Amino acid sequence: MLDNLISPTSEQILKVTELTRQIKAQLESRFTQIWVQGEISNLRRQSSGHVYFSLKDAGSQLPCVLFARDASQQGFQLEDGMEVLLFGSLSVYAPHGRYQLIAKITIQSGQGRLQIEFERLKQKLAAEGLFEHARKRSLPALPMRIAVVTSPTGAALQDFLRILRRRNYKGEVVIFPARVQGKGAEQEVTAMLEYAGASQNFDIVVITRGGGSIEDLWAFNEEALARAVAACPLPVISAVGHEIDTVLTDYAADQRAETPSAAAELISSLMIEAEQRLEHAESNLLYWIENGLAERRQSLSALQSKMHIIAPERQVEMLGMKLDDLENHLSQALQARLHRERTKLAQHSQSLAEHHPRIKISLAHQALENLQQRLNRAIQVDTHTKIEHLLHLQKRLDNSSLNATIRRGFAVLKSTDGAIISSAEFGQNQEQITAQLNDGEIALKVLKPS
Repeated sequence: MLDNLISPTSEQILKVTELTRQIKAQLESRFTQIWVQGEISNLRRQSSGHVYFSLKDAGSQLPCVLFARDASQQGFQLEDGMEVLLFGSLSVYAPHGRYQLIAKITIQSGQGRLQIEFERLKQKLAAEGLFEHARKRSLPALPMRIAVVTSPTGAALQDFLRILRRRNYKGEVVIFPARVQGKGAEQEVTAMLEYAGASQNFDIVVITRGGGSIEDLWAFNEEALARAVAACPLPVISAVGHEIDTVLTDYAADQRAETPSAAAELISSLMIEAEQRLEHAESNLLYWIENGLAERRQSLSALQSKMHIIAPERQVEMLGMKLDDLENHLSQALQARLHRERTKLAQHSQSLAEHHPRIKISLAHQALENLQQRLNRAIQVDTHTKIEHLLHLQKRLDNSSLNATIRRGFAVLKSTDGAIISSAEFGQNQEQITAQLNDGEIALKVLKPS
């Protein structure tokens, strides 16, 4: 028995890559869609958007990665020391022979039932394709009529309108009033959204409210409202809460704005840039519709049939991790080069300081002061000349005015309705006229010719 162990056959000897492949297959098939709780440590964000960290408790640590597309969809920023609940699957990164958790969902511990319900609904609707980018519509190039579904007394509406006024928006805004918090709020927002969409008199719909807790914002996490946003026949902007707040309507809408003010800036920017976008659309839209759509549908169908075979998503993730490794090596090399260049720069700076041209700088300062004095004198002379010319023009203007003409003994004749009499024929047709003199008016009676 011992001889067999110390003298293995060639079939019993595994390459490191083969052993790692078998371990990878066992772990990834066994530990899928798992929840793990722990404390974040050694958090590192790459320029690619990927987030690497360890999840630890009193006895162990688990390496984790949150890829960029998933990190961008989380409702908060991960930080060292934060207690979290992660949902994901185990994977083995073969180049390092290291297993890790690829996280998909992050929940702060203590957020409770609402946060978990939010994640459940988000995953459900995402699986149905409700949040797919392909189904989202572009915002109109020139939105002139905006339907705003919100509380008419809320600060969010005032911020939205203030930004539009400040940026000189020339379109029309119609408010569809609805409660945005509390029991029944989602039904009111849904009803107003459907009413605005059914009217077909608007270019865009904005649903908005200010920030608050997850309980305050929950109306915008209701499944019925999210589906109504996705089904709205008009483009929808969801501008709910502050920048850190994320609700289901943000994912279902055609465009998310971080705040109500950001939504107003986006819409006004669309008007400012409308001419440029329309010119671009005119030259490309017809070609894209006629030639690109059919080709993309064929490509999409072919890619969808291959997805389960080649699993490009996981390959891209692995390549992304390799890219992060290369980035770290490059960063270290750049730091070393930067240190050497800084040393050279310090040496050159010291040499320059020893030959500093202080005398030339002093002379240049003196010449600059002389030029400044000459400039000040020239400005004074030019200003005096312009003032005299302006007074002369003002005097000529006064002498040419109507009041000056009246003061010289002339009069202006007017009819009883205030019209100026400019011809004898018009004057003969009046019963009475008024003569305006320098110090007042005189009523005159018109005598008809005999």
